[in-house]
Formats: sequence, C-alpha cells, structure tokens
Amino acid sequence: MKRILSFLLIFVSLCAGAQDMSRLFVVGSAVPGGIQELTPFPNKQFKYTGTLYQGTLAVRNQGSLIRYLTPTYEDSYVVNNTLPYTLGRDSAASQWVVPVTEDIYRITVDLNAKTLHGELFTAWNELFIVGGATECGWVTYTFLPFTRDPEEICAWDWTGELKERPEYGEPRRFKFNGQNAWDPKVLHPFTSDEDVLKSTQLCTGGTEDRKWSITKEGFYHIRVDVFRETVMAEYLGATLAGQDDATGVQELSAQPVLSIRDREVLLQSNQPVQLTVSSLAGVLVASATGTDLRVFLPVSGIYLMRIQAPGISISKKVMVK
Repeated sequence: MKRILSFLLIFVSLCAGAQDMSRLFVVGSAVPGGIQELTPFPNKQFKYTGTLYQGTLAVRNQGSLIRYLTPTYEDSYVVNNTLPYTLGRDSAASQWVVPVTEDIYRITVDLNAKTLHGELFTAWNELFIVGGATECGWVTYTFLPFTRDPEEICAWDWTGELKERPEYGEPRRFKFNGQNAWDPKVLHPFTSDEDVLKSTQLCTGGTEDRKWSITKEGFYHIRVDVFRETVMAEYLGATLAGQDDATGVQELSAQPVLSIRDREVLLQSNQPVQLTVSSLAGVLVASATGTDLRVFLPVSGIYLMRIQAPGISISKKVMVK
C-alpha cells in the first residue's frame, strides 16, 4: 500500500511539473545567448520583445518535465498572424523559423487561447492621451499629444494635469490612442479603473474599452513604451513650479537665483556652481558651470534642475512653457 501511495505521489508531482507554465523561455540558435525568459502579462500571456537572429527557436516551460509549444504546422514562422500550438516533448518538432535578424521582434504567447503570435514591430508615429480627466475630454481630433523620446523611438512622454472634470463623461478616466482619433491603435489597462500610478503593463488593442482612473488630482508625468507595452507614471503634485508665474521666474533660493524665460535658463550666483538640467526620464539635456550661466532647452516640458556647489545642493522640478 505504501508503495502504491508513493507511486501516486510521484505521478501527481510529475503531472504537476509537466503542467507548470508559470515561466516560459525561448531557446535556440535564433535567441541571443541561447535562452531568454518571456515576460509574464495578465490574462496568462507571455511576451518576448527584442533581438532575434536568423535561425530557429523553441518555446518551453521550466517544469519537472519540459514541455514545448509545438506549432500545428511544420516549418511555422515565428512572424505570423496567430497560430495554434500543442504541448509536446519533442524539441526538434517544436521549432519556429526566424527568417531574418532584427531587433524589433515581439512574440506573444496566449496560454488561454493556446496560440503564438509573432511580429516585426513597426514604431508608432504618434501617441495621444484622451479622456474625461484631461482638458480635451473625449472630443475627437483634440487629443493631447505625447512627445517621443529622441533616444528611444518607441518611448513616449506626456506631462500635464489630470483631474475630475464633471463637464465630460467618465470625468476621472482616460486612455491612450496611437492617432488623433479612435481607431485603429489604442492602449488600455488590463483592468477597468486601474490606477495609472500603480500600472506597469498595458494592453494593445482588445475588444474591451477599459480605461485608467485617477485617484488624486494634479500633475502627472506618464511614460509609455509601445513596443514593450509598459507604462510608468509619476505624480508631480497638485501644482508645478512656474505654472502661475507670468514672468517665468522662479527663485530656488536667495542665492543663487534661477530665471526661466521661454526656453532660456539663466542662473546667477556669487560663487561657481554646477547647473544640470535633465528630463524626468533622467536624460541629461544641458549643463554648465560658473557664476553667470545661460543654457537653452530644446522643447517645452517638465525638467529636473540641479544646482550644486560647496554648501549648496538644490533640486527642483520646473515647467518650461
């Protein structure tokens, strides 16, 4: 009897291991380093984004017994219009063809639908925020634009005010669109009324019109990566330095004095200081050292300015119009 129980426990353990799909990997000649882990997303989806070489790859789990995502059709290409798979043990029969070397592959495995979708991602030309919490409301062709990161073609930044606006429908909600209209490109949260400050991943397309909802009013900086399908938001406060200043002058301290006129930054000090200006993403925009400094900023936006010298360390977020 003990032997039977022991055998049953081992059998159950092996079956559980075989069905462990909590982590997925791509392996093979097409994969940088030979193996890479897919990123888990909600709704039992896993994604790989990045470089693949010409060759082949297989997708597998990491259970006690390895299972491969075997394409239904022989010689299936990893770039496809969504293909079904079955779980198999034969790695040779589970190869997906990667025809060319590119840095912009995106693979999506859907465990619920038992499908694999692959694409060569095309960078978006535009990104907008729209919603009842924005100043444009839901009015088509007035959506508020994001700014593309000059160093990251698929990363976009937006800074502005989100607050409850009773004059619009769904006054605390918003979403992102890839054009100044409703279709075809749209980004949603995975759950309705998700707090954007807690979001990290987003959903491209889909049939459900889910939206983010603000939990507090004020100014936000939102960064979206449309390739990796990630979102990061920072709450900047109920007000921003300089937003009500008609002259555009902000005194950060009695000494030194920082002045901003349009996109020209002036700094006067009675001792040498170092001025650095960075985007909210941490990209250095300008720097200078001395007592009478002048730098020019490339575009309007929110910047982090730091002034440093012996006995002086000042950091301030400012809005440049």
